Amino acid sequence: MRFLVMTFLLVAGARSASVIEELPQENRDQKFLSIFQIVKFENDACNATDGNVGTCFTAAECTSNAGVATGNCASGFGVCCVAVVDSCSPYVQQNNSYLVNPGYPNGVSSSSCDSTGRAAQTYEYKIKKVTDDIVQLRFDFVKFEISLPSSGDCTNDTITITGADAVTEKILPTNLCGVLTNQHFYVSVKDLGTANLTVTINLASPGDQTWNVLVRQFASSQTEYLAPRGCLQYFREDTGTIHSFNHNSGNGELLNSALYSVCIAQNDAMCDATLVSSSFDLTGSSGSCSDALAYGCEVACGATFGTSGTNTWNYTGPYVLTVKSDSDNAAMVAGFTLDYTLLPC
Repeated sequence: MRFLVMTFLLVAGARSASVIEELPQENRDQKFLSIFQIVKFENDACNATDGNVGTCFTAAECTSNAGVATGNCASGFGVCCVAVVDSCSPYVQQNNSYLVNPGYPNGVSSSSCDSTGRAAQTYEYKIKKVTDDIVQLRFDFVKFEISLPSSGDCTNDTITITGADAVTEKILPTNLCGVLTNQHFYVSVKDLGTANLTVTINLASPGDQTWNVLVRQFASSQTEYLAPRGCLQYFREDTGTIHSFNHNSGNGELLNSALYSVCIAQNDAMCDATLVSSSFDLTGSSGSCSDALAYGCEVACGATFGTSGTNTWNYTGPYVLTVKSDSDNAAMVAGFTLDYTLLPC
């Protein structure tokens, strides 16, 4: 009796995997040919045909995780499973999940989760680590528009995250609202255990608010994706754009009481950086900054950045920018946008 064993292994840093097995079959010549086929692939991120990010599962696993098969992966043996979670069923069951408002892409007022027929004022999402080895979550705000702040304070709508590790609790702003589209931040969950991380969005008056937030989970072995400890935002490319929260292309206003670090990945071939700001508006003036952007040996505030909006960041070690805002934005300053380019040594 002949046995044919076929094994496919795709390694991409994830810890869990899917397995498909085929039982023995009889050939035409009535000779028994036992075929035992094992196809093994990692439950890694995949690109769905609709442009979203999914997780590679078997079709059965995708259904059990309340996902939608959107294209294939693992050479056709798996499906790219996209999970879209609204707060009507708020438990996140898989990696690479999208948190959306009920009725998305329309506003919350177009849909309701309760029997009253009215939009709710509080929306909660419960996120559990997909494996014990998950140490960080990354939140990408694909679209996020809730009520604007008042003099820098989120007095109407807010988004808050509870249950993160102490290192995140120290730096994650609790005063977040307005337009956060295209922003991101990292949350440490190394010490979370089996508890849930909770994302809560409170609305003072439900209406046209919309949100779509991609949540990705990274294990300790995925070092190329992990943000350095204490970095709220992490940019992995040699060029990129950094915005203050609710900057909204210069049409927003700086949120109060922020103090966090933005980090850029090291590249051994790169040293200094060119910084260009097309919109820079922070309270204070040189030597007396109420709000500040600090990098290397420089501290910037006021309405002018560098010379004609350009400055050189001389290499001093890790690329870390510190963002600080005070508790008052009566001046209605807008914040900043900053394009960076790392320069060859």
